[in-house]
Amino acid sequence: MDDAKTWDALAGRYDAVIRVLDRSYPAIEAGIARDLAGRERVLECAAGTGQFTPALARVATSLLATDVAPEMVRSLQARVQVSGASHVETRVLSAYDTRLPSGHFDAVFCANALHVMTEPERALAELRRVLRDDGRLVAPTFLHGVDSARRLFSRALSFVSPFVAHTRYDLRGLCGAVAAAGFEIADCRQLPGPFPIGYVVADRRG
Repeated sequence: MDDAKTWDALAGRYDAVIRVLDRSYPAIEAGIARDLAGRERVLECAAGTGQFTPALARVATSLLATDVAPEMVRSLQARVQVSGASHVETRVLSAYDTRLPSGHFDAVFCANALHVMTEPERALAELRRVLRDDGRLVAPTFLHGVDSARRLFSRALSFVSPFVAHTRYDLRGLCGAVAAAGFEIADCRQLPGPFPIGYVVADRRG
């Protein structure tokens, strides 16, 4: 099953499932307000049904919220319409090939997606491409490799759940992957949860 079909099948129950893992979401929303303040043109990649879209809409002058799965984007669009945020556009897009202009965005936000991508390095290269020089990436990511217990649990989940972690990051590995993609790390911290979240802020250089 390809990525779009996998997440389409989950769209109707995604919000209920993610509540089990959302202990650190308030901290991420606080991070959005702090770390993306003043960033006018923002791209949200892998937005899902829009858990963080309202927080992004509060800081961005123009927000493009995207996901690879059409059903996710339908739910996302409904949430945006209810909010009345006229400066938010929703679109079906792949993080691997956005077909967006190079250097267009002041910031990119990509939450809880890199670990479930089969080619995260390809996505990071694409997200870097669409950022202007000194543009900012914020990429909170579940850390399925933070310790042996979580690695074992993650492997077990992969047999019974569509939430398959293709890369079981720990914090050092996640920040290293972002740095290797051509970013300068501005913040790298671990937030608590059943699977902790690596909260990474990084700026595009050169």
